[in-house]
Order: sequence, then C-alpha cells, then structure tokens
Amino acid sequence: MSGQTASPERARVFFALWPEAALAERLAALAEAQAAAVGGRAMARETLHLTLAFLGDVPLETLPALQEAGRLVARQQVMHHVFPLEFSLDHFGYWQHNHLAWIGCRTPVAALHGLAGALAAAVGERGFALESRPFVPHVTLVRRAPVAPPCREEALPLYWRATDFALLRSRRHAGGAAYETLARWPVEGSA
Repeated sequence: MSGQTASPERARVFFALWPEAALAERLAALAEAQAAAVGGRAMARETLHLTLAFLGDVPLETLPALQEAGRLVARQQVMHHVFPLEFSLDHFGYWQHNHLAWIGCRTPVAALHGLAGALAAAVGERGFALESRPFVPHVTLVRRAPVAPPCREEALPLYWRATDFALLRSRRHAGGAAYETLARWPVEGSA
C-alpha cells in the first residue's frame, strides 16, 4: 500500500440562509462597529449567514445524500407555503464561552424553526448526526470578542425575507473561513 491514508476526503458543511445584498451590507456595518468597539474580528460581508443545520466534517461521497435532503425539504416548504420566509433580527447577543457577538430573533419564528427541524429530520433519515445544541437562529457578527459589544438597539430591527436556502462548505484559511455554495434551493414558487 502507498503512503496514502485510508480515511476518505472530508468537507465541513452546513445548511444556511444567505442574506440578500442590502441586508448583508447592514449586517457587515454592524459587525464592523461592534468589533471597533470591543476588539475581535468582524465577520466579512460575504461570510454572513444564518445556520439552519450544522453537520461538521462529512465524507465527500455523502454530499449527494445531503443535496437530496435539501431538495426534499425545499419541495416540502413550497407545498406548505413556508417561503418566502420573513422574520426580523431584533436582538443582540453574546456567548462568553466562545466569544461570539451575534444578532438574532428575540421571539421564536415558527417557520424558521420548522425549516431547521425539517432539515434535521431529512439529514437524520440519511444517517447524519447534527450538533446536539438547540437551534438558536442568529448571525455571528464578531468572533473573538473579549466582551459583549454595546447593543445598538436603534439599528434594529433588520428585516429578512428569505427565498432560498443553501448547502455550504466551509474552507478554513489564515484569515478565517470562506464558504462555497454546494447547492442552493429557491423555494419561492417552485423547487
């Protein structure tokens, strides 16, 4: 046998919502302001997203099963008239244990939780395990924030109208991470 490892090549993947361009700009401005106030690393505009289901590292050959799960959920969401999914980001938060400043939804959004639950069920039926943490819809604004940034409640709420969701691959590099869209499902009108 050659010096090659027997373990399969893997990809770090998750399902997420991407904000439309104007919302991404507003989120990026908030991230920059918060990082300037307390330190840490503001998330770049092109990396801002709301994670629906995090799978972590999976073998590359399993990606088609995840894409099928996404297609199935997209069809279900259209049939149940969930999309466009509309909600407001109206609350700033900070997780001290991992030094993340974020923005999220103060009040649970049933359709958002339903979409995350449908994705969890679809990937679970295909043998994938998700993180055991409860779903907390949020967008990370600042990583490595030493303290909670000041809350700029006057900047809220930010309105989000989601018309699709995506399966993303995270690729780490020295400056953080870059996200590659592996599949995207428009769910407004047809899947």
